[in-house]
Amino acid sequence: MFSFDPERGIVLVDAPGAGPGSWAGGPGACRDGDDLLVSYRLRRPQPDRGYETRVALVRGGRAETIWSARREAFGAESIERSALVRAGDGWRLYVSYVDAVDRKWRIALLEARSLDTFDPARRTIALHPDDVGVAAVKDPWIRLVDGRWHMVVSCGPRADVTLDGSGDALSTGLVRSETGLATSADGRVWTWEGVVFTPSPDGWDRFTARLTSAVREGNGWTGLYDGSASVAENYEERCGLARSRDLRAWERVSTDGPSIGTRRGAGGARYVDVTEAGDVFFEYTRPDGAHDLRHLSR
Repeated sequence: MFSFDPERGIVLVDAPGAGPGSWAGGPGACRDGDDLLVSYRLRRPQPDRGYETRVALVRGGRAETIWSARREAFGAESIERSALVRAGDGWRLYVSYVDAVDRKWRIALLEARSLDTFDPARRTIALHPDDVGVAAVKDPWIRLVDGRWHMVVSCGPRADVTLDGSGDALSTGLVRSETGLATSADGRVWTWEGVVFTPSPDGWDRFTARLTSAVREGNGWTGLYDGSASVAENYEERCGLARSRDLRAWERVSTDGPSIGTRRGAGGARYVDVTEAGDVFFEYTRPDGAHDLRHLSR
């Protein structure tokens, strides 16, 4: 079963500051020929939150920025994980962010012929929580499977959540963080298939079960997911493993605790993404509580 050692990862992008709440991570990676590419976001502690999203070329152990945008370009309170995919002769970037008006997580689609020409002003909404009856949709992971696009997202299954001062339904403690699936023929118009992976009844992952990536193995998939026991661990989820034949019905493997990285403190891994070629990207907890973006080559 797929696994890796977070301690072997090289630091690709340093956290933008020291201490808890300063993060570089939330990666979404892909290969285009010989080019290895990654999207990621930068975050500072409250009240700043996620303030910038970037697309970079990974070369020689460095992330060379190709494109970036600040949250203000999206009219956002905070930006979180994005998914970068090649589509025909162009590119698509699916960005999750909290809108400053309705204060809900949604996923926007940016399309461009080249990686340096994404324009947030021309974004369309790929998935909005109001359209699918949930409190939030964020953190997309996308693959083309058997001719149909599959988008796995973090979601809050209740639509009637009153937001607190954070503008983040998933940090209120009123709703668990679950995993939903949407599919599409063209990657623009999506059909919501519902929640496909939920927190355990009473385990280490009883509050959060957020699938962040999946790897084809044999006749099925190994999924990597972020788990937590309560809202108190909302920003320090740990990585577990699950199995599925079809990306819809999942069986957890990590029943007794996280399978990758430490259980708490330094050495934690979350937001793991794995390219189809096997390159691994993840957000790593440092001893001071900040998070670096790390990378393991195939």
